[in-house]
Order: sequence, then structure tokens, then C-alpha cells
Amino acid sequence: MHRTKLREPVGSSGAQRLRHPQSGDRASRVHRDLVAVYTVDGRAAVAWAERQWPALYEQDPLATPYSSPGWLAGWASQLPRAATPLLLIAMDSTGARGALALAREQRSDGTAVVRPLSASCEYLTVVGPGSADQRVAYALARRLAGLARTSVVTLPQMPARSPLAQAIQGQPGWQHTTSPTAVVPLPLDVAALAKTIRRQHTRRERKLAHTAVAYRRTGTADALLGALPTLVALHAAQHPTGDPAPQPTLHAWTGVLRRCADSAFIAEATLDNTVIASQLCLHRARHCYSLLPAMHPAFRHLGPGHALLRWLAADLAADGYTHLDLGPTRPTPEQLGYKAQYAPTWDSNVTSISSAAVAAPGPPAPAIPAHLNPYTAH
Repeated sequence: MHRTKLREPVGSSGAQRLRHPQSGDRASRVHRDLVAVYTVDGRAAVAWAERQWPALYEQDPLATPYSSPGWLAGWASQLPRAATPLLLIAMDSTGARGALALAREQRSDGTAVVRPLSASCEYLTVVGPGSADQRVAYALARRLAGLARTSVVTLPQMPARSPLAQAIQGQPGWQHTTSPTAVVPLPLDVAALAKTIRRQHTRRERKLAHTAVAYRRTGTADALLGALPTLVALHAAQHPTGDPAPQPTLHAWTGVLRRCADSAFIAEATLDNTVIASQLCLHRARHCYSLLPAMHPAFRHLGPGHALLRWLAADLAADGYTHLDLGPTRPTPEQLGYKAQYAPTWDSNVTSISSAAVAAPGPPAPAIPAHLNPYTAH
């Protein structure tokens, strides 16, 4: 375990621990403002996350299912042999304020890469009670800049409004791209849509009126895993070249969803028992996140993707959900137009990529102070 100090913690150099000064004095106020980032990797990262990540997640109402303990544990179990989990933990005198789940991988060409732990992550965020704290964000940004001295650091799909994205964009040596995101408020107010869009929806509904197209969504872990092979196969058939990006294998998806089946389901549109559209959804509280949408190429003329999305929106609204997050969107007229038909609220994500420098890494830093590490404290 290594630590990089962003500001020197107060305490004796021998014990390398933070002291607890008396409240009310100036030293106490300065002490409480200090944020240090600790780096934990390998088995130690897995052990720390098993004990501490659930609490960080529960204390952060803004955290998405892409940061849930089960989702991240699943992806950690699917890392290639050349990769290891890497946690950046921002701590002050009260304990962990926020953490970022990453992986460090040594590529076959010798390149060292730091990337999100999750191979499929539509929102990369800091998790913890201090996730919206600028002190935490800037401390993590400086630590990431330090990692970028010897590795290519890739931070995809950070919400543009998040303190972390803003802090990273304030650092030199990064390249940034943005992508729009779409969130549909539920229930979908069809009457408020533009007349041209309402006519398009009506035309599609009439086309399906005399067919046996039906809607369903899974409600158990067995049903979820049973529907998964069809979804992965449909997605591969729809994107034979891996565009827009290669997707994880069925084996990887199965390993992940076994860990978080209680916060996931698959919605499907079927025609005579043939799945013609499918998509995976994650959920937390009253917010649902759609990912991995796929349509059967032979049934595109029926508009199965639109039918599934309309049914899904109505189903979720009836269950009390308030938002359906359609996630990042490729900035093409086709994709933007597709999602615009559901009157979404538009925002944006930022993807930041560093360039590896030739500078040698610094010496390892001390471990997390024992009294701030609940995993080791007695």
C-alpha cells in the first residue's frame, strides 16, 4: 500500500499518523481541512473495498449503480492477469471522504494504463460522503496527475458538472472530449412532445397494433442471467465490428451480474417468442439506468427499440421511478434524434486522457494510518 501526500498530515514523522488536536484552536481547524490521498492496490484494495465500500456507497446519495459494491466487485473478478485493482482514497481527520475505483494494467506493448475498475462505466464518479467536496476532488486530481507521470490515465465519462471532472480539466497535460447525456423524466409526458414527434410515435404504435409484439422484464436473478445470452448476442449482431467500442464477453457479463442481480434487470420486446429488442438496466432508489441496448437486425422495420423504450418508461413510472437515464450519447444526428423523441434533460460527460511521461516514479509513501483504517483497526 502506498500513499501520496497532497498536504503534509499533522503528526509525528515516526508514527506517520494524524493527531487529534483540541477543538477550537487554529491547529484544529487547519487539521480538519487537510485531505490526503492514499493508494491501495492488489489484494489489499479488494479487502479494503469489501469492508468499507458499502458504507461509502450508502453515504453518497449521488452515487450511481456503476459504483455499487456488487458491480465493482464483479468487474474486479474479471480483471485480466496483467491488471490489478487500484483504489484512491481521500481521507481527512474524520476518515474516508471519497474514493475512486480504478485498475492498473500493464499492456503487451509495455504501456502502463490506469483506467476505471469497471470495463463498462457510463458514469465515473467519486464515491463517499465527500463526493461533492472540492477539496476531495482536487486532492484526487493531483494524485491522478502524479500517476500520469508514469502511466496513461484514462478517465471516461465523468459527469461534466462533477468536482472531479472540473478539477481534472484544471490540470495541464490532459486531453478532454465531451459527450451528451440524456435523462428522461418519468412519467413520460407524451402530450408535451412536439407534434411531429407525437406523430412518429403514433405511426410506430399503429404498425405494431396488429402484431403479437409484447413486453417483459426480468424479476429474478435466474431470469436476468437467463436473458443475458440473448442480449449479448443481439448486441454483437447489431455491432459486428465492435462499434462504437468492443463490449465485454458473455462470460464477463455473467460474472458481474451475479454480484449485483438485486439492482439489475433486462427488459425485452418479443414477437412470437423471438426477442426483437433488449436492454440491460441498473437501478438505485427511483433512478433507472439503461445500457447495452440491442435490436434484432431482421426486425428493424418494426421499430422494436422505440417500442421497448416506450413500454419500459411506462412500466418504470408505474413502479414509482422518476428518471430513466439513457446515458452517454454519440453526437450523431441519428443518436441525438433518437433520444430527443423522449424529451430528455440533456447534460454532458467528460472523458480525460493523459500522456505518460518519462519521469521516474517517486519513492513509496507510508500506509494509511491505522486509526483511520477500519479494516486494520481493532
